[in-house]
Parts: sequence; structure tokens; C-alpha cells
Amino acid sequence: MKLIDSHAHLTDEAFDEDRSFLIKDLSNFSIQAVINPGTNLSDSKKAVELAKEYDNIYAQVGIHPEEIEDMGDNDLDQIESLAKDNRVVAIGEIGLDYYYRSDNKEVQARVFKDQLDFARKVNKPVVVHTRDVGYDAYEILKDYTDLKVQIHCFSEGEDLLQKYMDLGFYISIGGVVTFKNGLNEKAAAALCPIERLMVETDSPYLAPEPYRGKRNDPRRIIETARVIADIRGMDLKKLCKRTSKNAQEFFGIQ
Repeated sequence: MKLIDSHAHLTDEAFDEDRSFLIKDLSNFSIQAVINPGTNLSDSKKAVELAKEYDNIYAQVGIHPEEIEDMGDNDLDQIESLAKDNRVVAIGEIGLDYYYRSDNKEVQARVFKDQLDFARKVNKPVVVHTRDVGYDAYEILKDYTDLKVQIHCFSEGEDLLQKYMDLGFYISIGGVVTFKNGLNEKAAAALCPIERLMVETDSPYLAPEPYRGKRNDPRRIIETARVIADIRGMDLKKLCKRTSKNAQEFFGIQ
């Protein structure tokens, strides 16, 4: 049984003490590969460096919506240049987030669109963050159906799930699906077509049960996969194989 963690922040300082050991230990937990997103220019550079150091780590580069206020004047240009590296498999983590700030919606939307535009130029998929944004991300993304799009850590309702499915997008589900109150995630796990589904940890955040409240890491992904398999009434090995195949096809990795 093999799994791909489609989204884990291994460059986060939470892994500074044991990052190398953790990455080398992944094979003992049947983790084939981890896709590591960037959240700002510095983090994106680290993601690329990590991917060059380890064959089982792949990088995304991008500016997270919570980071846009700290952007430099040419950060987007540098992200676009980084995106051309062959260890970069997607533009991400990009999108909208109104949880902490909703007074800068126009700026968030502009930076989001800028990154979607250069994803087109470099011909790479995008990984999208949406938190408390209602239909705003959808209204932008419906003009980018030529791109391969993954909605990461999906937490929206069934209506938005269907709208994203109608656009041909992929859905990635994290550890919240194991929580009793993770009702939207459970619904998505049941309803998302299996050929569009991926699994992630969003490490070091959102550790699944029974590790909730502790530091998360890719080795915990099996707990999320197990719950999704149970919800779908599906054999765990088959779920792992199919979601990993989806990740390989989406990110263009072997």
C-alpha cells in the first residue's frame, strides 16, 4: 500500500529539529511522495531547495493570501521564475482567505489572478486555498478552466463541491474529515468522484484523530485515508492506490 501526501508544509519551522529524519522515515510508512507548497517567496525558495535534496519531495511555489501584505515589489516575478524549475510541480498555495482579514479582498483577488495567469504561462497546475470566502474563489476560478486546479483541504458545502466538480477540478481532503464536526469534509469524501480525489495532511497542521492537537506530519495520512475509505465503503488499499494515481497525474510525477 502506497500513498502520496498531496500537501504538507515540510519547510515549516515545526520540522526544523527532525526534518531530515522524517523525510527518510516516510518509506517506512508507505509514503511514496510529498508535495510541499510555498507560502511566500522565502518559503517557496526553501520548498525548491528541499525538493532538489530529496527525490521523494516535490515543490510548489506561490504566495498564500495571508502573506500578500508582506510581499516585495518583485516577489511575484521571482515566484514566476522559480516556477520554471523542473522540481516545481504546481503553483501553490494560492487563493483567498477571509478568516483573519476581509478588508483587503481586492488585493487578495488581484494577487490570486496574477498567479493563475502565470500558471498558464508556465503550464503548471494550481493548488488553491479557500477559507471563509463563500463563492468568491469560484467566481474567479470559473474563468480558468483551462488550468488543472486542486482545491486543497476542502471544507465547503455540497453546492460548491458540485460547482467545482462541474469545472473539472480536483478535491483534496485533510485530517478534519476524521473529526466529529468535520461534516462538510465527510460529505465531500462521500460525494467527490474517486478520479478527482486526493488526500493530504496539511502538516504540521490539522492532525487527524487520534493525534488531534499534536504536530501533524505525512506519516499520519493513513488515518485520514482510512476514514475516507470507511465513508465511501471502499477497500483502503484501493483508495490509497487511486488517490495516489490521481496525485501523480495531477502533478505530473512518476
